[in-house]
Amino acid sequence: MKKQWKVFLGFILVLLIVIFALSNSQEIPVNFLIKKIYLSLVLVIIGSALIGALVVLLTSGASLFQQRKEIKKLKQTIQGYETDNEQKLAEEKATFQREQENEIALLKANYESLLKEKDQALAALEDSQAADTLKKKNPPVDYYD
Repeated sequence: MKKQWKVFLGFILVLLIVIFALSNSQEIPVNFLIKKIYLSLVLVIIGSALIGALVVLLTSGASLFQQRKEIKKLKQTIQGYETDNEQKLAEEKATFQREQENEIALLKANYESLLKEKDQALAALEDSQAADTLKKKNPPVDYYD
C-alpha cells in the first residue's frame, strides 16, 4: 500500500510538470558559460526535472547502499552473538549436568556407606540374638539340683 501511494504521487507530480511545461512552450535563451542556446521552455523544464530526479536518485542510492551495508554488518554481529550465546549455554548446561552427576554420585556413596553400616549392625544383632537363643536352648547344667 505504501508503494502504491508513492507511485500515485510520482504520477501526479509528473503530470503537473508536463502540464506546466506544455503551457509554457515559447523559446528562451539558455546561457552556458561561453555559449548562448535558444531552447523550448518545455525542454528546459523537463530536462531540469530529469536532472533533479537523477540527483535525488544518486543521493538516495548512496544512502541506501550505506544502510544495506550497515544492516549486513549488524546481522553478522547478531549471528556472532547468537553463536556465542549457544556455546555458553551448552557449556553451562554441561557444567550443571556434571555437578548434578557428582552430587548424585556423592549421595549414592553416602547411601551405600550408611547401608553397609546398617547391614553390619544388623549382622551384629543377628549374631547376638543367635547366641542368646543358643544360651536359652542349652541352659547351663546345674549340678546341684
